[in-house]
Amino acid sequence: MEDEQPLSDPSTPQAAPSHTEPPMPTATVGIGGSAGALDGYERFFLSLPDGSGMAFVVVPHLDPDHHGLMPHILERCTTMPVTQIEDGQAVLPNRVYVVPPGHSLTVMNGVLLLDDLDAANGKVIDHFFESLAADQGVRAVGVVLSGMGNDGTRGVQALKEHFGLVLVQDPQSAEYPSMPRSAAATQLADEVLPAEDLAPRLYTLVTRRQSLRLEDLSPADTQAGVPLQKILRVVRMRTGHDFSRYKSGTLVRRIDRRMKTHRIDDITQYVRLVQDSPEEVQALFQDFTINVTSFFRDAEAFEELKAQLRSYIPTHKHDGDVLRVWVAGCSTGEEAYSVAIVLHELMEELKDSWVFRVQVFATDIDAEAIEKARSAQYPREIEYIVSPERLRHAFRETASGYAVRPEIRNLVTFALHNTFGDPPFTRLDLLCCRNLLIYLSPPLQAEIMSVFHFALRPGGLLFLGASETAGVERERFRSLNLRWKIYQRGHGDPGAWPVEQGHSTGTLPLPPARSPLPPARPSRHNETAQIAQGLLLAHHAPPAVMINDAGDILFVHGPTARYLELPAGTTLTNVFEMARSSLRYELPVAVRQAVTERREVRLASVPVEADGVVWSVDVTVRPVPGNASGLLMIEFQERSDGRSGPLAAEQTDPVVTLQRELQHSKETLQATIEEMGVSMEELRSTNEELQSTNEELQSTNEELTTSKEELQSLNEELTTINAEYQRVIHDLAQANDDLKNLLDSAGIVTVFLDNDLKIKRFTSRISQVINLMPVDIGRPITDISVNLQYEFLTRDLTRVLDTLEIVEVQVQTLSGQWYLMRVSPYRTSDNYIDGVVVAFTDITVVRALEQQLRHTAAYAERVLNSLHDPLLIFDTHLKVVAANRALLTLLQATMAQVMGERVYDLGNFALDTPDLIRLLQDVVVTEEATVNQVLTLDLPELGQCQVKVEVDPIPVDEPGTALFLLKLEDVTALLRRAAQEGAAFSGDANDSGSP
Repeated sequence: MEDEQPLSDPSTPQAAPSHTEPPMPTATVGIGGSAGALDGYERFFLSLPDGSGMAFVVVPHLDPDHHGLMPHILERCTTMPVTQIEDGQAVLPNRVYVVPPGHSLTVMNGVLLLDDLDAANGKVIDHFFESLAADQGVRAVGVVLSGMGNDGTRGVQALKEHFGLVLVQDPQSAEYPSMPRSAAATQLADEVLPAEDLAPRLYTLVTRRQSLRLEDLSPADTQAGVPLQKILRVVRMRTGHDFSRYKSGTLVRRIDRRMKTHRIDDITQYVRLVQDSPEEVQALFQDFTINVTSFFRDAEAFEELKAQLRSYIPTHKHDGDVLRVWVAGCSTGEEAYSVAIVLHELMEELKDSWVFRVQVFATDIDAEAIEKARSAQYPREIEYIVSPERLRHAFRETASGYAVRPEIRNLVTFALHNTFGDPPFTRLDLLCCRNLLIYLSPPLQAEIMSVFHFALRPGGLLFLGASETAGVERERFRSLNLRWKIYQRGHGDPGAWPVEQGHSTGTLPLPPARSPLPPARPSRHNETAQIAQGLLLAHHAPPAVMINDAGDILFVHGPTARYLELPAGTTLTNVFEMARSSLRYELPVAVRQAVTERREVRLASVPVEADGVVWSVDVTVRPVPGNASGLLMIEFQERSDGRSGPLAAEQTDPVVTLQRELQHSKETLQATIEEMGVSMEELRSTNEELQSTNEELQSTNEELTTSKEELQSLNEELTTINAEYQRVIHDLAQANDDLKNLLDSAGIVTVFLDNDLKIKRFTSRISQVINLMPVDIGRPITDISVNLQYEFLTRDLTRVLDTLEIVEVQVQTLSGQWYLMRVSPYRTSDNYIDGVVVAFTDITVVRALEQQLRHTAAYAERVLNSLHDPLLIFDTHLKVVAANRALLTLLQATMAQVMGERVYDLGNFALDTPDLIRLLQDVVVTEEATVNQVLTLDLPELGQCQVKVEVDPIPVDEPGTALFLLKLEDVTALLRRAAQEGAAFSGDANDSGSP
């Protein structure tokens, strides 16, 4: 693996070369999620500071046949230009690029390339992230937002393998938590935060100046520089682990990460910090160990491993043998448990034809990781990585997540161990070392491969990571699967241990050839005793011992001192080491045969010397039936012809015993060879059938996988469309609520009818006019009783549909309320007539006011006509508003002739006198009353008359609408009448004889 350049290194190739090279983004940020979860995108871009210099490539799950709104939505959330990607478009800083629907995306040399959706196999985000990681390396950033499924999880691993940044939205803040939860479960994310907090954190991580360069620590890849040597020496002194043979680029990146954490720019200052701070040494050690792992990483690789083990076990292991496995660099244990789960599944599959035991050694140099692995506790997010079937059989659910079941946990032994510093495990059937070699220098990789060759049995399997190979040792390993890097050790002498033992903590000693059973617990001891006692009683209770298949004594019954003795030195509990002379050769053979064949084995007349007397003993080795598998009962039955002498010496001769054992071994070997031949034929036939079945299953599995990916893609597309429809529905619902509130607040009663006059919809107050209920929707309006004193409703509705003319008419309900009924055609957005709208506006108050106004006008007219003085009412424009009968009589005019006319236009009626007009205008301007003004008017039939004029303003509430009362009184007529009355009075006086 080549080392990546730092972020600020200008030597990285440009995306699209030209005469003037375009600016390069400080980082290319891939953003993946569901297009239906628009809230996450909006919060991310709204909280992103300006001027970051980064380029953002948005790769959501889109419907290929649907025009997406993503670019328009993002334009509202950022000041950066937002463009839809075109094939061959170069990535520029401070821009947002959105993949178009119906395409997958890759990037090469900073240029965006569009592909068909089929190229991504339904994983468009993984497809782009993997391409981005390979092209940009340390400049690559992956952001996983809300979404469904687990798309993006594989891409996250690719980004971390190329030392990119990974940020994941907090699943608890996501609308669809599946994608971020799956990505967070890998434990590879640099940050897991809500969407609004991811953007500022990303800005801080990317825009900070690069603190360290490769040449600052190491002038050449093959020789560490002085600062790096000092740091590695302190780490070795404090932790006991030497990282000097790791790749320099890997170490520099980890040191740079720690310097950024402390905001340190000077390497000498950081060296001083490492020397003075044990906590920083431990933190740097944790970064050096690079704990990147997960359950069943590369699931297809584990399926291939399972298939290879299925073939390996019958051909390389005997029934009852132990399958030894070493998982080197196990980190927090996920990979070790994955191997154990696969082997446990194989034990269940082959239990009817092949019985074997499993012993898995899992090692790492990180004590914290080992402690976590031993706890066997993992978060709930593993359910997005582990299949439901394996989750059900290999894990049990806890309050905080999942715990490995005891039957799986007991298969694995965890230990601190340095792969290239401590003695290796030996006689291994399987050795797993995945993604450890990529961090080591090539010479160290070669040494490690020599160690692996030494540790494996001939024909043993080696399982490496997808990016690793056997290297220079490839001729000593045969490749079984090139894609998933599964090798088989060749047959040959492993030679001496190739690596000198170095200083290392956590060194694990070589495992013993024999693995004694741990001491039984008290409860198990009691159970064993009950089983043994019941069995002895069934066979006359002779002296006996119960042992396991390793010979360790678990229970003793009766006197056994004649057959077993306790030798001097360390106390022993193994029956083979305690057996007396001749039994020491016969007993192991009998036990081995009983264990292998699972049947009772009887040794007749075995001579045993005790206290100078040779006894003839029948020894029976019987497997314990039932649940106590692996236990055996050894019974000692003395014959009655016990004696000493030459016969005893002959019987106790070791040569005779060995000859008897050799003869038995030959017979057993011959029987085993014959059985092996038959089994091989059966296995060959079965293997062919299994291969045929496996091919069919693989074909079916591929079809199901394709169907699943298509369904998931379709589901994402439907989710996107649904989100857009949800927005439209929300807007329509809000508009509908606004319209309903408008109609209700305006007091307008409305009913909507279709072209057949069937009810489509109505407002809540319609019952005041028409007796409608919700169940009446769809019924013709003609079938409904109407609370109107109006019989032409149906005629008006039909008329509007025929002529498209609006009809307005005032109608009265049976209860006496008045409504203005307005019938208008219902027009759709495309000008289609889809029925009529009948709106009823309550005008009861208006009708009452009109009636009151008519009564008031009649009352005022009667009052004016009852007055004998001529009266005229005019407005500010000198227009006649009203006049009484006396004025009309005085002017010899009708009401129609004077109403609405200006006073100075009434010249035919002698009111256009300049003095009178001037007087009226003054009153209008000043709004002050004028009294006792006498003017000369030329009245019809009366001629020149003196008229007293009075003008009074009439107060009104609204300004600018004042009215004025003009009162005329004929002074000449009064004088004439007074004169006439005076003359009459004088004549009466003369007639009465006055002097």
